[in-house]
Amino acid sequence: MKKRLAVVLGGWHYPYAYYEQVVNQKIPSDWECDYFVVSHRDPELPVVFEEKQNILKTRSDGILQSFDKDMYKKVVTKKDLLDMGYVYNEEQSSIGDLYQLNQWIQRHYDGQYDKVLFSHDDNYMLNDSLFSDILECKVDLFLNVELNKITQVDNSFDWKHLSSGVLENTTTPRTSFTFLDKELLDDIVPEFEEITTKNVDLDRTGETDTIYTLSDKQVDKHPLGSWNWPSRHFANWMFKTGYANKSVRLSPVYRVNKYLIEGERGFIWTQNDEGRILHNLSQYYDLT
Repeated sequence: MKKRLAVVLGGWHYPYAYYEQVVNQKIPSDWECDYFVVSHRDPELPVVFEEKQNILKTRSDGILQSFDKDMYKKVVTKKDLLDMGYVYNEEQSSIGDLYQLNQWIQRHYDGQYDKVLFSHDDNYMLNDSLFSDILECKVDLFLNVELNKITQVDNSFDWKHLSSGVLENTTTPRTSFTFLDKELLDDIVPEFEEITTKNVDLDRTGETDTIYTLSDKQVDKHPLGSWNWPSRHFANWMFKTGYANKSVRLSPVYRVNKYLIEGERGFIWTQNDEGRILHNLSQYYDLT
């Protein structure tokens, strides 16, 4: 019997390129994969495309800017998603991030998957071997249990949680690209509603625009700060239950690994982090 992977995308930005990149990832022959979208706004609303174009037209040229332009030259339609093989579900758009995974769990999960990937939909894939390399234990893996201490472990390490990269001065993982093993998922399900809602005071039910406040060309991250609480609670739960010692990263650097770049507020390029992201990307690819 084949093992089963569920790929769950939190639907908000809807770049056609990323949704296509995800379904084009190679899958090992002994695995099968189901694809889901937890939608918090209709991708066919005009604002979805227009709000990105209004910002992109102010951007200069560059490697990261080219990824953004590729992402948003087209947004997906619901028919596109169906044709690509996604199961599309519209859910209440109260809280983003891990709460979208919680909504998927409540609708779809009954212990039937060996691994689950939850991903924001503003990331950008750099090749098509991410899923196969993870599932066949070919990726580099790093522990980040202690503050600012990164330890590489064997490729065959028996991880129960995997995220993209490392953020300095915290051991809390970014949850914009999060693999969960069935063992951890089964244990966390009874507490996941509380983990993904506690202390969150920003409710955007019914809102269909992205909060874009600009300082020069930098998108302000603070308006959604309350939505960081679920990832903190998730990290605390892993420490409390012992899973922190089985929580790994694909990369020892921020937002970049061999396989993808994590987006931030819908974009790969940010004014404040351009230099750091290009430096991190150069650890894997020749940018000259």
